[in-house]
Amino acid sequence: MNGIEAYKIWAPDNALWTEWAKPVLFASNIPEKTYLENIELNIPSSLRWFAGYQQNTAVVIDIPEHTGVEESLTLAYSGYRPVPLYNGVYGDKFMVMAVDVQNLAKALFKGAETLKSVSIRNNAPPVFLLDSRRTSGFRKQPGTFDNRWCVFPQDMPSASFMLRNGINRVILRTEKDSIYNKIKEDLSHILLRYQEAGVSILHTYGDEEPSEIKVSKPSKFKSIFYRFKTLSGLSRNAAGGFGTKIPESTDGHYGYG
Repeated sequence: MNGIEAYKIWAPDNALWTEWAKPVLFASNIPEKTYLENIELNIPSSLRWFAGYQQNTAVVIDIPEHTGVEESLTLAYSGYRPVPLYNGVYGDKFMVMAVDVQNLAKALFKGAETLKSVSIRNNAPPVFLLDSRRTSGFRKQPGTFDNRWCVFPQDMPSASFMLRNGINRVILRTEKDSIYNKIKEDLSHILLRYQEAGVSILHTYGDEEPSEIKVSKPSKFKSIFYRFKTLSGLSRNAAGGFGTKIPESTDGHYGYG
């Protein structure tokens, strides 16, 4: 299975939410056998926080590394459509990546082997997948590969699109008791838009039933300067994803940007 074949399994042409699936990690330069041999997926038989399929409910899973892929496959068996939003490039194996996405890329390839045998309706509600480490790697350190990334409102469906397609409820799954336990600011810009449009936002750390929350207003909410300011601190490449090698320092100084 090559990258295009794997991507088409996660993002089939006729699925309602395919246009938001990111192809970045499916272009990873990982030998075909490697992703099958070097990672094992632990797909839970059930999730404590998931009460069952609901056509009006979308899910956002924002947890570290490839654990979100595993939980999304559990939801796929229940009828949900996993939608990978990962947008940080996998660097060459000899590079030091700001965010190590090697296992995440492998999990997407191996997960495709599972997902291709699951029957999911074209208009099934979505499970959007994010890596909570996306902005937490080291900054622009010379000689490294800066693949930190963030999610913008344009990277997910608008509130009006969600409502038109029967989605009036979103469950956010994050982790508890770790550096990733807060709702990331970039995601707050999206969830608050949903909430303002009448979409209910529920939150769970994974061990408890989701409960409705009020999303806090993030800095520069709906400001025309938000995207510009955020992008200025990241390293975007010509292909559209995030990831560029930071040039070596020429003056002997190796600090953080």
